[in-house]
Amino acid sequence: MKRSILLVLCIGIILVGAFTIEVETAPPASTRMILENTHQTYISPPCYEQAQKTNNLSEADLKKAQDLNYQPESGCTKDSLEPIKQPIAYAIAEKMGLKESKWEW
Repeated sequence: MKRSILLVLCIGIILVGAFTIEVETAPPASTRMILENTHQTYISPPCYEQAQKTNNLSEADLKKAQDLNYQPESGCTKDSLEPIKQPIAYAIAEKMGLKESKWEW
């Protein structure tokens, strides 16, 4: 009896911690970006319509854009890639593919 109460108590503490303790999550390196090759900048898809761009565009991921030393095209792109704080349970769910990431565009 004491063992089952202790087990339930431990599980409860773990669950409460998983939904209250927050961790900082950054966009994965595979986050889709639009490269503006003329100005050597990158644009996040949510910021595409308002971006200053030419026709010299290509698609890549965030890692490739950073490897090319491209800069964010605007504050919009920079802000859209800022790390966020979220409960541990949400971060784990994103990694497991159970929850959509903020950066899945």
